[in-house]
Amino acid sequence: MNIRNMAINAILAAIYVVLTVINPIGTGAIQFRISEILCVIPFFNRKYIPGMILGVGIANMFSSLGIIDVVVGVTISAIAYSLSYFIKNVWLNALQYSVFAGLFVALALYLVLGLPYWFSAATVGLSTLVMTFIGTFIFKKFGHRILPE
Repeated sequence: MNIRNMAINAILAAIYVVLTVINPIGTGAIQFRISEILCVIPFFNRKYIPGMILGVGIANMFSSLGIIDVVVGVTISAIAYSLSYFIKNVWLNALQYSVFAGLFVALALYLVLGLPYWFSAATVGLSTLVMTFIGTFIFKKFGHRILPE
């Protein structure tokens, strides 16, 4: 990885963190994380995986679940980006990312806060799906103008 790619990854991570931290409804059972729009970028270009995983890890340090949320978020990203190596359709990748987010975040919320598992899985999964589909649409339509090669 060259200096330019490291800088772009750092910028993506920073943008993800800022968008997550300033969002008043970015954590919990009912969340709407605007920053999830960026999580689809590695489905278009794999060289941005480190930046997104770093961003998720740092942003999740600020959640009420602390280190558990860091581990869960990084695990979701690592699994989804690993599977994206085999799944070439960006829409399917956004879907699988959202399903993992719903299932794993709901498990953490259930184990730590005692929140209802299936309710949390549905709300987190659905909100993540909306955001990742918005991101997929944006980057599919305008990615060649937005994302560096």
